[in-house]
Amino acid sequence: MTALSTKVESGLKSFVAPVPVDRNGRRRSELLSLLVVAPAVLILLGFLLLFFYGVWQSLTDLRLGRPIIHFVGFANYLALFRTASFWNNVSVTLVYASSVVVIEALFGVALAKLFASQVRCAEIFRPVILLPLVLPPMSVALMWTTMMDPQSGILNYLFSLIGLGPFSWISSPQTALASIILIDVWTYTPFFTLIIFAGLQGITDDIREAARINGAKSWATFRRIELPLVAPYILIAAVFRLIESFNQFDIIFGTTQGGPGNSTSVLSVQGYITAFQNLNFGRGAALMVVNWLIVLAGAMVTVRAWQFVKRRVS
Repeated sequence: MTALSTKVESGLKSFVAPVPVDRNGRRRSELLSLLVVAPAVLILLGFLLLFFYGVWQSLTDLRLGRPIIHFVGFANYLALFRTASFWNNVSVTLVYASSVVVIEALFGVALAKLFASQVRCAEIFRPVILLPLVLPPMSVALMWTTMMDPQSGILNYLFSLIGLGPFSWISSPQTALASIILIDVWTYTPFFTLIIFAGLQGITDDIREAARINGAKSWATFRRIELPLVAPYILIAAVFRLIESFNQFDIIFGTTQGGPGNSTSVLSVQGYITAFQNLNFGRGAALMVVNWLIVLAGAMVTVRAWQFVKRRVS
């Protein structure tokens, strides 16, 4: 009996005893993990250094050819705030970004709902909707500039066939901003469509069937069930598009270069013109820092809205 209990006790001790740790193997694994993530960390640090260097530039009077750079504090910002053109840049940026995000969200919901249906034409045109996303933004700008030419553009020719036009499009201060909004909507609506379509695909048929049993029609099912469930997808797409719209440069500079006048002069374009055409790098950096602050505020508000909606539908 004593021998049996001794064997059981030794077996239990061996069972609960800690497993020997291969310290060299663990160190090699940790070193490999560090080597894998090191490039991403270095790239992130590089972007952060460039960002803080730009902030420092905005606090100086840096200009091309000036041998001595002076620290001027917030003088560049105060000079901007005193000019009417700066507030016009802010206004154009806010109108442009908010307009494209709202319009693209509305069209994205409509197209996603169409593609989620069983309509035959929707299945045919589903791959076609992705074409604008794969085109380089500068190529899109050049293509639309050609089509919107007041004299030889195909858009005015098509409108003339139904007795409309001619329109000035990007050549007039009254229509230039609306024209680049149209270009942006054509280019990036597929982004909203893809994300919202993925959200609709995640709604099971059981939920829709339960709504039909309770007497809900198609529109009521979409408005009361599907739309609230895909609202987080809409908002997360809006976050990415809002950030990109505030920083939009290629389409605007490729079509109007901020003109005519300053009708399409958003902060990103005006910052480029100030820094690289007027060679006032300090003032141009200040414009981009202000643009970054607006992007940060808009993204934070949209993320808070996404968190609120996510809690409501969870």
